[in-house]
Amino acid sequence: MNPYRVGIVGLSWITSEPANPGTHPAIGAAPPHSHLSALAAIPNVNVIAGCDISTEAQSLFHERWDATWPGANTYTDFREMLAQEQIDLLCVATPDHLHGDVVRVAAESGVKAIFCEKPMSTNLADVDSMIAAIDAHGVVVNVNNTRRWVATYVAARERVRAGDIGTLSHISVHFGGERAMLWRNHSHFLDLFNYFAESNPSWVMGELEPGFENYGTTYGGNGGRDAHLEPGVNAYSAFENGVRGFLGGMKSATQQITVDLRGSTGRIVVDDQSASLITVTEHGISATPIIPRGTRFGMHAAIADLINALDTGEAPQCPPGEARKTVVLIEGVLASQAAGNAKIVLG
Repeated sequence: MNPYRVGIVGLSWITSEPANPGTHPAIGAAPPHSHLSALAAIPNVNVIAGCDISTEAQSLFHERWDATWPGANTYTDFREMLAQEQIDLLCVATPDHLHGDVVRVAAESGVKAIFCEKPMSTNLADVDSMIAAIDAHGVVVNVNNTRRWVATYVAARERVRAGDIGTLSHISVHFGGERAMLWRNHSHFLDLFNYFAESNPSWVMGELEPGFENYGTTYGGNGGRDAHLEPGVNAYSAFENGVRGFLGGMKSATQQITVDLRGSTGRIVVDDQSASLITVTEHGISATPIIPRGTRFGMHAAIADLINALDTGEAPQCPPGEARKTVVLIEGVLASQAAGNAKIVLG
């Protein structure tokens, strides 16, 4: 089989950085954390083009990756790139609010698969327009809600599915600090509600951090570059299957990520590095480490998952319909704040 021809729109650090060095050369590099470092770890792909309006970003792309993919072309206009290059798989890593046009034009241009950064878009109407184009042209899409491919969360969900904590009832997620941003980073954690609940959100109540009381109901950021333009949030949501989710995410809180999954017979505490099953027995509280198994992590696994979906017809872990739920929740949070923190029923 010929390698899949890959193009990338947006050449910032999230696409361009090489994998970090490992703890010791004997154990190799750290897991890939960018689009290009992930693609470099996947057989049967050939990056043929990159696009960015910044010529400096283009130069850095060539400096870092020409040895891996010699002859790759760079563009300042994604439409020109899609017209000039025969691209099979497109990575979309533009600022958060600029994904829509790239995805629609790519779908119409004949690409086979798209790996789109999260959030899928910053308004629901744009998401639905993207999905219409994707469906009309039969494109396979994965949206990079990265923790769906982080081993600890995957292992935790398998234990929830196996009934190890009984029936899941509550999901609590905490993430604060300067990067507590409704669209840019809280989208990851609201997606974890959807990932673990495995149901549709039915209603939500939200509270934006002080200073953002009059933020309004539409996106006010600048693509995630300035954290002060996006509010941190506390949000409480319900799902059709009865699961409840709480996100605590004010900038005044610690940045540490903690996720607590509570069921009828036990709980799981999980973060990016570890997971533990906690049960209560006649001898007291017992905490058992959950040891994930796997050879791929995060971005590397997400792109490999997309390629597998393209090859086999299996559904990827975060198709557009799943990514849409997160945008529904975010718009619901904004509507709740605007309505005096009222409960907002979600359609």
